[in-house]
Amino acid sequence: MDGIGRKAIPVCPLRRAKRTEEQWRLSGTGPIMVAMSETTNSPAPIEVPVRTRIWQSVVMVVCADFMCMAQTAFASQRFDQDSAAYVWMVFCVLLSFVVGLLLLARSRYPHATFVAACVAVLVFPYDSTIALMALTALLARRNDTRTTVRAIAAGGFVTLVAQVRDTLRPPEASIWHMVFAKPDTGSQYGTDLVMLADERTIVVTAVVAALLELAIATLAGLHIRSRALASLATAKADAADAQVAQLKTAIDSQQLADAIAAEAHDTLAHSLSLLALNASALQAESKKLAAEAGSLDAGQLAGQASRIADKTEEIRKQAAGALDEAHISSAGDRLCMGRVQMARLVCLLYTSDAADE
Repeated sequence: MDGIGRKAIPVCPLRRAKRTEEQWRLSGTGPIMVAMSETTNSPAPIEVPVRTRIWQSVVMVVCADFMCMAQTAFASQRFDQDSAAYVWMVFCVLLSFVVGLLLLARSRYPHATFVAACVAVLVFPYDSTIALMALTALLARRNDTRTTVRAIAAGGFVTLVAQVRDTLRPPEASIWHMVFAKPDTGSQYGTDLVMLADERTIVVTAVVAALLELAIATLAGLHIRSRALASLATAKADAADAQVAQLKTAIDSQQLADAIAAEAHDTLAHSLSLLALNASALQAESKKLAAEAGSLDAGQLAGQASRIADKTEEIRKQAAGALDEAHISSAGDRLCMGRVQMARLVCLLYTSDAADE
């Protein structure tokens, strides 16, 4: 029961949950896939809405293409120009100009982009930069523990393979060997390439660098994900606050409308009650007048008094009927129904008193 006697209508919890989910879906925060957590049975987002900027895509594509082309160019130096392996390297160089375009699909298809980048690094003599960029995009857009662990493991394996593969090539065809080579030495200077470190040191350095690159890519992806989730939570909180404010305004308006309606009901009931009482009094007076007029004057006066009595009776019935209809139509307002019954009782009492007189 509310403040004016209306009966509260219970809301089904399932319907309330569906309505809440629909409100979140329409709040403008973007499409979010939800899944049930195995431990808490609560919805946890899997797809994280991350905004993709054009300038970031351009920089990523250019860097990925450059690293793949540089790695392939170094690897091709160990083959003769008339060999099939050299033709394969030329094809890999040409393909490196467009392989970075895979990253443009990272927003809509992050998992497929990551798999394609890993396959490209393993099949072609490319650097692992493109695979690490795809790993960052996947971790940023998927909030799933299983996917995160598998992606980090696959990205680490691909990165290690790419870096160790470069260290196992001949010194003239290896970027890592050129890093540890003595300046002004090599075939382009007409001398043998002099190394400043042994093979073991070069391999260990490449492995450490691969792990560092993997850590940077992983942390970058997790950081982007956390920022996106924080923005999503803020948007949901703002939507909830706006909804609460809207509901509060609606409740205040409803309370005001209910107060006005209650006051109108009271006024109408009071007016109709007075009308019924006045009609009853008029009926009693007319009957009394009709009784006295018979001894004083002719029957014309009695007939007129009788007509007055009939008219007042009709007014009383109309007023009582209007009083009943006004309160019964108020959607189960028991308080008003009680007032109706009390007004009718008062009318009957006054009528009976007038008849006794």
